[in-house]
Amino acid sequence: MKKWLGISLASMMAIGMAGCSNGNTNNTANSTVAPNNASPAPTSLAKQALTIWDWTDPYADQYKKPMDIVLAKYKQENPNVELNIEKITNDDIRTKLLAAASADNLPDVAYIDGQSLAEFQKSGLITPLDEFVQKWGQKNDFPKAVWDSVVFDGKTYGIPGDGDVRTLLYRKDAFEKAGLDPNKPPKTWSELIDDAQKLTAAKDKTGIPYGLGLNGGNSEHTSMNSLQYIWDLGGDFVTADGKPALNSEPVVKTLQFMTDLVQKNKVAPPDSYLRMKKEVAQAVIGNETAMAIVGSWEWRSDASFLKAANLKDNVLSAPIPLADGAKVTQPYTAVGYGTWVIFNKSKVKDAAWKWIEQVTSPEHEVNIFKDGTGNMPMRVSAYKDPIFSSDPIFKTFIDVVPNARPRPKTASYEVLSQTYRTAVQEALSGKKSPQQALDDAQKAAQSKIDK
Repeated sequence: MKKWLGISLASMMAIGMAGCSNGNTNNTANSTVAPNNASPAPTSLAKQALTIWDWTDPYADQYKKPMDIVLAKYKQENPNVELNIEKITNDDIRTKLLAAASADNLPDVAYIDGQSLAEFQKSGLITPLDEFVQKWGQKNDFPKAVWDSVVFDGKTYGIPGDGDVRTLLYRKDAFEKAGLDPNKPPKTWSELIDDAQKLTAAKDKTGIPYGLGLNGGNSEHTSMNSLQYIWDLGGDFVTADGKPALNSEPVVKTLQFMTDLVQKNKVAPPDSYLRMKKEVAQAVIGNETAMAIVGSWEWRSDASFLKAANLKDNVLSAPIPLADGAKVTQPYTAVGYGTWVIFNKSKVKDAAWKWIEQVTSPEHEVNIFKDGTGNMPMRVSAYKDPIFSSDPIFKTFIDVVPNARPRPKTASYEVLSQTYRTAVQEALSGKKSPQQALDDAQKAAQSKIDK
């Protein structure tokens, strides 16, 4: 049995049928007080406790307005349910859930990162949701690729929440000063290199030394920004039958392209192998780079590009340039999203499902984009809201959704992604050639998966 999860799947299977906790409330927030017009709890309904593990960001002061609405509505409609919400960072929730499984102390419902779903489904810890989904009747309100990612062997194991897509951010003012037309952003790798070289050459005019910012650090964003190109070229981190493919031709070609941007073309900073999302964003805001692949949420929150004084009316968004030699005509964009799951031994599955209905509704996801974290709805009907046609930048997010693709549905994704990022750092820093770095990554990933 494979043990790369930090807890063996054998151990997880052994406790997969164990009971869920309803009482772990460390760092817990009870639901907000119900509105004054809330109906009193019927005496015939027994009190229930619903333990929820969720990400921290939606509850932060600057983002919490949408969640406050959900909490009040849920309490009003389910007055007999006490909500015990433990807020955990996205980076930590997988590890804490695995530890909770080992300690037989899982919550009833949790919000996990989408790429972790296959791992938890394989462990046997989460329950199929098809009975709820059938009555709900809303699965067709999700992009097909997104919905397919939560289905295993014909059964639905999660419901996608809000998420994100990726586009090319570029500086309008820098394009103009470099003699480029801001109405014609680069559409291919070749055009991206050409524009980045012209922008870099015009640094004395623009005050921006590099044409392109690049994710190359040890961050999941490095993997996601790479996968977009790998998919264009017909590849993936895994083969069709689930075997590692880190040294396949599409992956090698992608890493060679990224390495050339730094070492050969010199249009990206030399320390790109250390740069993660925060550093890439700061380089745009700090007038160090004129273009970068960024996430849709970064425009309104996090980096808050639209609030930066020096970027006002000077940033535009476009689809990610298509890889040279692509097997498709339209470029992919990596879509990320959380996924709501219910654990097998929860005794309050109905209450858990009602929570999921609330936090995945189109109305809530629109509110998140407007007043919360800035994440994109995964509900197609939400895109009818006028907010998405109110700004050309927001419109580009919707335009790329038909070509949005989730990360590969494999229980070994964490190993593959981490091993790939090591190869990226080795190649971009010049320690190894892209081919050698990926050959080593392939061996390392296979060894870990085989254990």
